[in-house]
Amino acid sequence: MSEQDRSRLYAWLREHADEPIAEYMMSCLPAAPQPDLVTKDFLTSELSRFATKEDLAAVDAKVDVLVAQRAEDRVAGRVRHYWLAGIGLSALVSIWLDAAGVIG
Repeated sequence: MSEQDRSRLYAWLREHADEPIAEYMMSCLPAAPQPDLVTKDFLTSELSRFATKEDLAAVDAKVDVLVAQRAEDRVAGRVRHYWLAGIGLSALVSIWLDAAGVIG
């Protein structure tokens, strides 16, 4: 049914019945031509091209592994930072004590 036919039918229904009935009748009719409507088979085939629940679960598992690795990297980075800071501090203390004549 063309848009022009739909408009004429709606106007006729409003003239011969009240507006809520005309609205209801028009909502029962497809707005697009029948061949243009999507079928369940077409929709299923189109959606199968995208990720499935199993794919999303696999991605979620990979993200969990990456989050755990990031936490381990942070701990290792802190340990490395404190170790380097300790070496630097001991070198400064050694230089200061040597300059003060305490060690030498």
